[in-house]
Amino acid sequence: MQLLTLQIDELLSTLQDNNEFSGSVLLAKESKIIFNRGYGFANREHQVMNSTDTKFRIGSITKQFTAMAIMMLVEQGILRVEENLVRFTPSFSYADQITIHHLLTHTSGIPNITQIPNFLEIMKQPATLEKSINLFLNLEPDFKSGSRFQYTNSGYILLAYIIENSTGLSYGEFLKQYIFEPLNMINTGCDDHKEIILHRAQGYEFDSCLVNAAYIDMTLPVGGGNLYSTTGDLFKWDQALYTECLVKKETLEKMFSSYDFGYGYGWFINNNENGRQIHHGGGIVGFKNKITRLVDERVTLIILNNLSTVDVDKLSHEILRIYSLT
Repeated sequence: MQLLTLQIDELLSTLQDNNEFSGSVLLAKESKIIFNRGYGFANREHQVMNSTDTKFRIGSITKQFTAMAIMMLVEQGILRVEENLVRFTPSFSYADQITIHHLLTHTSGIPNITQIPNFLEIMKQPATLEKSINLFLNLEPDFKSGSRFQYTNSGYILLAYIIENSTGLSYGEFLKQYIFEPLNMINTGCDDHKEIILHRAQGYEFDSCLVNAAYIDMTLPVGGGNLYSTTGDLFKWDQALYTECLVKKETLEKMFSSYDFGYGYGWFINNNENGRQIHHGGGIVGFKNKITRLVDERVTLIILNNLSTVDVDKLSHEILRIYSLT
């Protein structure tokens, strides 16, 4: 393992020195963490380095927690994945044609909120879930629900609305009470620029030179991309998914089925030469992340990064290549 650690550190140190990576990386085999280190700056103005304690916005990795919350409510008999949206959004013209399953699998046809006009201005404004869903619910669907896959943040924002509508709890309160606290994920939560969040990373991007990332009010992407976390907390999450501490095995199997389009409930599902791979990226202004689970080998790779130009897919592939050769 020492050779593996040295090779990964050499790769990440070189990328750090070239401003091609800034973040934290964790690699684990079964329940043992092999590698967990930070690189680059969490805050460049104050020269604070990234570490294993740094909290990053995880973007669309949020979706797997939203999916888990929905499936917990399904197990409790509060929801059914087959039911349509009439119960929750009766004024939506297509509510009787779209189900919770369609939202979970990105097959609803609802346009992506990030594609609506003036989104770059809209994202700077505070929003309630009702306000957010009203931005896209009155739009014409891009296709008939269930006919094809089209990745959309809108569906997961709507799922967060359904969670709140069904439980009387806020999205953040539900996740904290039923997922984060049971798993002792004390470094994970809903991002809010007003709160003092210790060890929170600043996001960066390139605009002819390195600059602070554009501002987004994190009340807008609730359910689709509003969480922050650390590598250690996401490893706790990964380990829990091998158990029945949150939901039953049968429910997990439903979440990790590909449903013909290579996407389950909050996860991309691939079968390749390395066996079954369950993964998801997470990009939001100034951040680009990825979690990869090689479930047959019980190998986990978590990349959290606060530099939006980093190719996390390429980096993930390279680290797993190094792992496979050592």
